[in-house]
Amino acid sequence: MSDGPYKSLPMKPRWRHAAKCAYKEAYSPEEVVDSVTRASHADWRSEVRPLFVSQVRAIVEASGQQSLFSDQTVADLGALQRSCSSPMESTFVRAAMDAVRAGQTGPSAVEQAAHDALADRVLCNYRQVEEHVRRDDSLRSAQFVRGRVETAHGQIDFTGLTRALLKTGNPLPRRDRVSSRDLDAGVPL
Repeated sequence: MSDGPYKSLPMKPRWRHAAKCAYKEAYSPEEVVDSVTRASHADWRSEVRPLFVSQVRAIVEASGQQSLFSDQTVADLGALQRSCSSPMESTFVRAAMDAVRAGQTGPSAVEQAAHDALADRVLCNYRQVEEHVRRDDSLRSAQFVRGRVETAHGQIDFTGLTRALLKTGNPLPRRDRVSSRDLDAGVPL
C-alpha cells in the first residue's frame, strides 16, 4: 500500500505537504490554502535575500521623476538581474521591469513585482504536482488534485502574503495547532 504519489515528489518538504493536502480528501480546502500559502512564504524567504529586495526598492523608488527615467530604471534592474542568486530573484527582477514598463512606480511597482513572482512560482509548483500525480497514479487523481489546487488558488490572499514578505503589512499569522485529547475528538467535519 502506497502513502500516495506526493511522497516521491522531488520538491521541498512544504510543497510535498501541500501536495498531500491537495491529494487527500481528508484535508479541507482551507488546509490546502494554508499549506500552499506557507509553502510559498517559505520559498520566498529561502530564495530571495532581504538585501536584494532593498536593492530593487532602491532602484524602483529612486527618484520622484520616475516617469521621465523609466528606461534608466529598467536598465538598472537589468544590471541587477546579473547578480541574482536564485530563479525567484530573477523572476522578481523581471516582474519589476515589467511593472515599470507598464507605468507603475514606487512601492506599488515593487509590490506588484513580488506578487507576480510569487504567483509564477505557485503556478509552476501546481503543474509539477499535477504532472507527478498523473504519472504515478491516474488521470482521475490528477484531475482531482488539479481541481483542489485551482479552488485553493482562488482563495489565496496573494496581496496579504506579498505585504507580509515585503514587511509592508501584517506578518503571516501563526498556525494554530489543534491537539486532540481523546479518540472522540476526531477531525473537524
